Amino acid sequence: MAKDRSEQSRYPSRYGGGWVSAAQYITECLCFLIARQQKKQLGERFWMQPYWAKVFREQIPAATTLLEEYLPEVVLGMLRDKRCWKIRSLRARSLFNHILQEKAAAQAVKDAAPVVVMEKTETVQKGRQRTSGKKSILTLLRESENEPRPNQEVR
Repeated sequence: MAKDRSEQSRYPSRYGGGWVSAAQYITECLCFLIARQQKKQLGERFWMQPYWAKVFREQIPAATTLLEEYLPEVVLGMLRDKRCWKIRSLRARSLFNHILQEKAAAQAVKDAAPVVVMEKTETVQKGRQRTSGKKSILTLLRESENEPRPNQEVR
């Protein structure tokens, strides 16, 4: 963990007060998911506790392997996905391989696509067509509001 932000350590640690690498940040997010499943709270510098130290040490190499193939934003997006709420390891590739590929494709499209600004156009809302030919009460009221009253100026 670094005290100052650098190219290598560019993510703020949620639990240590410094800056961590992408693999460490992803592992912190995974530990948060595991703790939430077990209804536990992660404390300050949780990776020094015996249980979490083992989990942290096991998952760092798996996160590094994922980062060789995918961008950190893609892996973090996968961890935020609702379909991965029960994930307990970054090595369970069969569980989220499809999701990672989907997120990577979406990220590639997002990066490659130029931003197009659409002009706002006025739309005319069409009401329901009445088949009986009679005007509804609301239609009669709207028409009467548009008609000028005898003591009202015409706009």
